[in-house]
Amino acid sequence: MTVCIAALYDSGKGCVLVSDQMTTAHFPIGYEFENDEVEKIVQVNASISVYALIAGDVLFANEVIEGVRKEIATQGTTVTSGIAELFRKSYQDARRQRIIRNELEPRGLDLPTYYQNHKNILPQIIQLIDNAFKTYNPRVEFIVAGQGEATCHIFTIMNPGDSICHNPIGYAAVGSGAPHAMYSLIESNYKKSLDKTKVKELVEKAKQRSEVAPGVGKDTKVIVI
Repeated sequence: MTVCIAALYDSGKGCVLVSDQMTTAHFPIGYEFENDEVEKIVQVNASISVYALIAGDVLFANEVIEGVRKEIATQGTTVTSGIAELFRKSYQDARRQRIIRNELEPRGLDLPTYYQNHKNILPQIIQLIDNAFKTYNPRVEFIVAGQGEATCHIFTIMNPGDSICHNPIGYAAVGSGAPHAMYSLIESNYKKSLDKTKVKELVEKAKQRSEVAPGVGKDTKVIVI
């Protein structure tokens, strides 16, 4: 799959972001390939110091990011916590639209019609569709990290569109290499009070350790906020 890591330094004054360059796409079957032209750490808006780190299907992830950018242009949101909430909602919207296109539209239904006509739909079909809404997994995870009102923040956005703030522990990792990266940071006695140089060293070490996991690429990209 991949690995993406974010870690705070100087008690949140800044943040180190690291990813590999392994790209995953499903069109229609899954492919993995290293490509330095496909951004895994994406600046959400050119005027805002907030980044999205992508683990999983880049095609679905792009739908989510474009939805967030449209909302930023409308709302003018600039802080990480607000942008993370936009990612949560955009993730849910993109996931819902995939289910509607795959399960409802081939049956000549849209979402309002489906809910209004439960009594006229075979129970087996209702069970199938409801199960899709409950279990469909687009296999995409995000880290959203960057400047807040006073300090940096780190959030993860995962299926089915949940948002978790990782500020209390100071770091997060997503992708197939995430467990290895997390254990590396734990064993290295990472603390968010450490300085930028030390945190960068520990995060790069964590990424290197994660390379034993399936789907994690050898190339490394680092951004320091």
